[in-house]
Parts: sequence; structure tokens; C-alpha cells
Amino acid sequence: MIRPARALLLMASVAAGSWVGLGKPDAQTTKDWGVHATDRFLHPAASVEPGAPLPPDTAPVTIDPSQLPEPTLFPRLNPDETTHRAWLLAEGPSHAAGDGRRIVTFTFDDGPFPETTPEILALLAKHRVKAAFFWIGRYLDGDGDRQVTSRAVARQVMAAGHFIGNHTHDHKKLTALTRPEAMAQIDDGAASIARITGYKPLLFRPPYGALDPWMSEALKKRGNELVLWSIEAADMTHADPAAMADSLRAQIEYAGGGVVLLHDIRLTTIPVLASLLDWLDHNKWDPRHPENVGYEVVDLARYMQETARSPQPFDDRPSLERARSLASRHRRGSHVGMIRASAPEESEASVVPL
Repeated sequence: MIRPARALLLMASVAAGSWVGLGKPDAQTTKDWGVHATDRFLHPAASVEPGAPLPPDTAPVTIDPSQLPEPTLFPRLNPDETTHRAWLLAEGPSHAAGDGRRIVTFTFDDGPFPETTPEILALLAKHRVKAAFFWIGRYLDGDGDRQVTSRAVARQVMAAGHFIGNHTHDHKKLTALTRPEAMAQIDDGAASIARITGYKPLLFRPPYGALDPWMSEALKKRGNELVLWSIEAADMTHADPAAMADSLRAQIEYAGGGVVLLHDIRLTTIPVLASLLDWLDHNKWDPRHPENVGYEVVDLARYMQETARSPQPFDDRPSLERARSLASRHRRGSHVGMIRASAPEESEASVVPL
């Protein structure tokens, strides 16, 4: 159980309708997105009352699927789990003429981290934002004080209603490993997360965005969803929050929204996130004036659903970037997209050894 001193690190649970893992759909074919009942869904987790004691850290969370609300579809837009397709999907939907609505979704890698994840959760709750957290499995394993506290923080992420994804067990670059080693990283990370959430994670993000075709096929067989990103500030290697926030704002404006990558293991990420969320609130899309450009923060499932409705008319991300560059030569800041496109991977320094 969590000791009182460690409990001071944790946020109060926010609860109702959390998203944590996989469930099985009923036999009826789902028509909304053109997929069948054999596809995977995400189930909301059981509700946790604010301030309620967390389950014992040594026991898995047990959830009765019959007591859960109806599952919400996560559209299968990349059935072959290829990285070139995942990079394009991360760019989000295309924008029709006269439509000023731009959508943004937040993702956090490399946690959970007791020193910083609760602060991230507090900011997200303040702005009513649901994000996706991609966890490193080994941070959740073991009986040491830190591992026990990390598991308690993980349950706070669950209770607050955020998506949970697998970021491997040790954050090793999969393309630098043998195939058995790479598969162990994926499967062991999933197992560590499943012991906490009660479900195998559906979402997967490879460290540094690196995945080869053989591993893509392995993810396909496991039914995983490959999730990459389109907006990032290199928060693992830069230390100036103001400059990082400026970079993120410029990238979002240039790209017209996107999947934001941050890391909930760095103190500097907290002021960066606070500044960005305030800016998005100040520049919120107004449906009364739909032609004016503004931003709406959505969860990852909604982001992909919007992308399914209005897919980008390009074969890959470089083609989209070339079109954006041509279209933006007359605008200030057009170089931002070129910088982002040339450095799509996470920094090698983004894992923190414990």
C-alpha cells in the first residue's frame, strides 16, 4: 500500500470514464468507420471516487467488462502498422476551404514519473484535456519505494481518464536489437502495463520512432495501434521553456494542429505545457465564426476519428510537407515545418535511467 509520505506526491483521482486498455466488441459490425467487429476497441476504466484509496500496489486492477459503458471505436487507419503511414496520420485531417477549426492532441512519453507526472495531470485537469501516456514498463516493476510510488502515479493517470500506451520495457531502440530482443521489449512492456491496468495496451509508440518492416508485421499480429507524432520541442535536450513553448506554437500554427509529443519526466516540460495550454485556450476555435482559424484540443481517439473523416490527400508525410512549404512561402515562419520534418525522431537522451 502507499505510505502517507509518498501519498503526498499524488493527485486526487479525477474519475468517471477513464480510458486504459482493451476490451472485446460485441458481434455486431460497427459501421461508423468501416471496420468490423474483429477490430479492437478501448474500454473506459472503472470509476474512482476523488480521494478514494488506491488498490494495493502488488495486485492487478480487476475490471468487470459487463459493468463498463459501451466501448468507443479507435479507427484502424494503419492496418499494416507502417511508420510512413503513421507519420502521415499524426499530421491529422485535411482542412476544407473556409473551415478554420484546427485540432490538437497531447501525448507524453517515458513515464510515469513521481516527481513530474502529477504536475502534468494537474495541468491537464485544469484545462479539461485528455492525453495519451506512453509508459516504460520497467518503471512499474519491482517492490522498491520508487516503483511502488510509480505504480500509484500510474493509477492516478488511469483514474483521470487518459489513454495508456506501451513505450517498451526499457526504452531501447528496437532497430538496434535482435528480433527476439525487440519482441521482448514490446511484450515485456505490455505485460508490465497490463499488471497495472488490467488490460494489454492497444497503443504502441516505439522509442525514437524507429521501427522496421519486420517489427511492423509483429505489431500487426499483436493488434497494436502504432502512434507517432507531428509536433515536438525536443524537451529532453533543451532547457529553455519559453523557447520550447514558442517553437510548439509556431509548429502548430504552421501545420494547422497535430499530435504534440512531450515527456512527463522533465521539470521544464511543466511550464512548457502550461504556456501552450493557455495559448490554445486563448486561441480557441469559435463555432459561431467557423471560418476563423482557432484550435480545439481533443483526445487521441477523436483526433484519429477526425482524420478518418477527412484524410490527407497525400501518400506520405514528405509529400505533405512539400505542399505546405510551397503554400507557406509567402507567410512568416515557413521554415518551422522544414526543421520539424528534418528531425522527426525523439532524442537519444529521452530515457532516464533509474
